[in-house]
Amino acid sequence: MTEKEQIDVLIVCALKDEFEQVLQIKDCIDSAGWGEKTLSSGRLAADARFIGKDNASISVRVTWSSYMGREEASALVHSMLSEADFKCIAMTGICAGRRGKVSLGDVIFAERLWSYDAGKLIKEGDIEVFQGDMLQYRPDTEIVQRMQNLSVDLSAWPISRPKYPLENQENWVIQCLANQIKPFEHDEFDSKCADWQSVLARLLKKKLVTKGLTLTDCGLEKANELNLWHPKGLPEPEPFRIHVAPIATGAAVVEDSGLFSRLSHSMRKVLGVDMEASALGALGNINRIPVIVVKAVSDFGDTFKDDQYRHFASQASAQCMLKFLRDNADMFTHHQEVELMNVSTDDLIGFLAEEYPDISDARALWKRAGGRNSDIASNSRPKDMWLNIWQKSVNGAVVKPTDLLSIVAHDYPESKLIKSFSTHLSVNEKQR
Repeated sequence: MTEKEQIDVLIVCALKDEFEQVLQIKDCIDSAGWGEKTLSSGRLAADARFIGKDNASISVRVTWSSYMGREEASALVHSMLSEADFKCIAMTGICAGRRGKVSLGDVIFAERLWSYDAGKLIKEGDIEVFQGDMLQYRPDTEIVQRMQNLSVDLSAWPISRPKYPLENQENWVIQCLANQIKPFEHDEFDSKCADWQSVLARLLKKKLVTKGLTLTDCGLEKANELNLWHPKGLPEPEPFRIHVAPIATGAAVVEDSGLFSRLSHSMRKVLGVDMEASALGALGNINRIPVIVVKAVSDFGDTFKDDQYRHFASQASAQCMLKFLRDNADMFTHHQEVELMNVSTDDLIGFLAEEYPDISDARALWKRAGGRNSDIASNSRPKDMWLNIWQKSVNGAVVKPTDLLSIVAHDYPESKLIKSFSTHLSVNEKQR
């Protein structure tokens, strides 16, 4: 049997242009640079080694999915894990951001991941009602603290952040027209409205101006609103920021201005939406590998996109990810947990599903461990039921994983699998 490669970090991108932005990162890279290669599976990837804090060396492999979405991302990571052992799974790229809370180009480090479209659709009368199942995945608190401590220097990046988003340029044009000034005759036209054709097309589509460059009734209303909120002139765009916040995952490209409002009812701090991240969270959780997702905001998930931020956002995400990995190489360059395990979470779930297949058995076990029967939802599929129960325990329920396994060990004192998993959890608790 061929021995697997040992690589510190796998970075997955959803699109090839996001992958190419990662390859632009040369800061603190080993003299060999990026080496592009074809893996035994036929997939394309690139490897590099970076020098991190305290001269620690961290190895990185990066690749991209052929298509967007959770299924493709999940299949890709499974394929990569079959060829190499990784101590961290990471993802860079772009996402939709929550208007008013983030700015275009801002970076979001995910401290929680979940699929917002996973759940049950029921009918109440003639109305369809969606009941979400918020199965969350999150990095360890030590990793989140490191995320919160990250700082970067934009001046060293090869791509500059666009100065004015198209929406800011639109507002400037509206104010000019409200003041009876033709925008292109204004002294600051070149700097304040560098993307005139795109701006004009958006204003016409929004029915804020006419082709004769006069404000419509909606345009006049918008001008009055701008003057009300900004009587001394339009503010400059917010500076670049790094956020540490939840990112939600869904199956479709989003053009829905009301999505974040709905998501905030159940996750008030959500700032980003993408199409892949929760799949990586689930994979990392099952394989007990830390998952770091860093996405940058390229739009607000509504109809009017601002494509001038796309390349900057991809670059910003990649820059922040590699800076984070270099600064925190101590967390991702030592096998502290994997070598202690000779069973996977899949093995454990299979064992529990085999020995406690009925909901009554599962609830009885949960209650013996200190929980309540009502904590456990009905599920006709034993493996799915136990996966949900295990996730509930891992994600902060009253019944901790060690509590649960203690009861199982009492029922099956000769089980090597339960002994091994219990030892693994105990050692990890001491290391923390």
